[in-house]
Amino acid sequence: MKTVRYRETDKINSELLSIVSHELRAPLTAIKGYSSMLLEYFPGLTTEETKEYIQSIDSATEKMTGLVDSLLDVTRLEEGRLNLEKIRIDVSKLIDLAVKEAEIRNGHHEILTALSSELPGIFIDPNRIRQVLDNLIDHASKHSPKGTEILISAKANEREIEIGITGRDTGIPESEFCSIPELLDKMQKISGRGTNNSKLELYICRRMVEAHGGRIWAESYTGKGTTIKFTLPLNS
Repeated sequence: MKTVRYRETDKINSELLSIVSHELRAPLTAIKGYSSMLLEYFPGLTTEETKEYIQSIDSATEKMTGLVDSLLDVTRLEEGRLNLEKIRIDVSKLIDLAVKEAEIRNGHHEILTALSSELPGIFIDPNRIRQVLDNLIDHASKHSPKGTEILISAKANEREIEIGITGRDTGIPESEFCSIPELLDKMQKISGRGTNNSKLELYICRRMVEAHGGRIWAESYTGKGTTIKFTLPLNS
């Protein structure tokens, strides 16, 4: 049994390494290209051209940092080393902060909220749930036409808080929230539906929510887009 598990782990690590190599190639190429141009043509570049090249390097570096952080999270999740530092949080304030910063990152969508006025305080790891919110808002923004609205909703019952992020994309199958081996297999087969990195982000969201004792799923409606919902139990 252990041998089978070790082989499965080796397969996961090998395929993750393959994904890292593929995903890092584009930003590394951009950094190398713009750095070489700066070194070779610096005396003849205008201030605006120099600024443009530096901004491109900065953007590519930020993308690489995000990818590396995501892959580190996947490793911790699979090895059971993810530590949750729970404190009592007002979820409404956490969502409002996530929305404000998302609006700064993305000016192509209007982000609206529909939050219940009676959301109870809840014990969660605010950094991890904030990561889930950021990933899902960014996912909705990437897959929705420019100028459309992104809606974040939240309500509660006696057992849990339910949060939803609605975008105007064409739909996302429930199967994209799958186990890591299934995820890696799908990455090789699915084309034209986001990047490997975006699927890793969805997987991380699922595991973060499950670590809190919650659930995550997607609901798609023709002509209305997709809502990704997740719950956080009040007794966590």
